[in-house]
Amino acid sequence: MINKVVMTKGAVFDYEEIVCLIPADRQKIKKWAEKSVKDEDAAFLRQTYPDPDSGKELVLFLRRGYDFGLMRMWILEGICEKCDYSPEMEENGTIREWLEVVIE
Repeated sequence: MINKVVMTKGAVFDYEEIVCLIPADRQKIKKWAEKSVKDEDAAFLRQTYPDPDSGKELVLFLRRGYDFGLMRMWILEGICEKCDYSPEMEENGTIREWLEVVIE
């Protein structure tokens, strides 16, 4: 299976305006996420990304998209610092509500 990642406007906004405050190297982030996907059957993934540009440990939130033959699309919906993430926030719905916010 070949994994492809698409970054949403929300994920770019999270990186550039809230978390790292520098321009996102979208290609670098997408390439790393594509290589790091391990559980191809999951509907939702969290990946810890050691960002070399900002020096921060980030959490990438990916949702499984469509399959096209041997290619699987993943949607990178949000990014936060690892220190700001907790399983409790995911359990109580805070993460889901945040990821559903639409950036225009």
